[in-house]
Amino acid sequence: MKKTLSTLTLVLASVSVYAQNASSNFVDETNKQFELQMSSVKEKEMELRSLIQGKEMSPELRQKADSIYAIYSQQYGMAVKQLKAQLESHREEAATAQLLTKYQRQLGLDYLGEYMSTYKYSSAEELASLRSTLAIEEQKKPGSKLIDFSLPDEAGTEHALSEYVGHGKYVLVDFWASWCGPCRAEMPNVKDAYERFHDKGFEVLGISFDNTRDAWLKGIAELGLMWPQLSDVKGWKSIAAQKYGVHAIPFTILFDKEGRIITTNLRGQALTNKLQELLGE
Repeated sequence: MKKTLSTLTLVLASVSVYAQNASSNFVDETNKQFELQMSSVKEKEMELRSLIQGKEMSPELRQKADSIYAIYSQQYGMAVKQLKAQLESHREEAATAQLLTKYQRQLGLDYLGEYMSTYKYSSAEELASLRSTLAIEEQKKPGSKLIDFSLPDEAGTEHALSEYVGHGKYVLVDFWASWCGPCRAEMPNVKDAYERFHDKGFEVLGISFDNTRDAWLKGIAELGLMWPQLSDVKGWKSIAAQKYGVHAIPFTILFDKEGRIITTNLRGQALTNKLQELLGE
């Protein structure tokens, strides 16, 4: 009997070790696959940045930039889609938490919120930071009031977000950085919206996640940005990123006249359509 129990114990231990190894292999293979795909995405981002940095955005240049950005978006979307497929097929594994934590920025908080709502290991200590981030995400839902913070402008003068938002105008808070190729590619759309709707009660506030003051100011000049700009030049450690849980840029928040959130992450034609709805032609 003792021999039988000992044998059973060894078998169970072996099964446990096999399961742990399988989980570890799944995580390793997923990491390798995703990083390989993202290397191609980063190449396109660098190509885009090299194309437009320091240059006036002519119609021809903009067309070429849009073409590169479309390929970038397609490659990025495919990489994330395959990553999500892996996560969906391993919902019952504790090791999946490693991937949820590592790829928060790429997966997006909407997806992560849905995933965590049914993930059996959602209360794991490893996911504490993600749970905190998702709590912040709740504060970005339509109808939420602004979360105030202060940042310096180009001259070094501190300004609160509440100085710009909630004073009878629609305000787009645009989170960007001079090093971000997609941000630069999107900026002509923001400029078009600003020029078209500014006189009707539309404002833009730029918040940069640059790491140096020189790069930030150079980016403003190169892109010809004419609306207020704020930054603590701390990159992703910016107080703005922390307050609003911003993990990827470009990212925008559109506030109504009273300072409540209308929606987030409007880009291109979607921004124009929303402003037409709010302010007319």
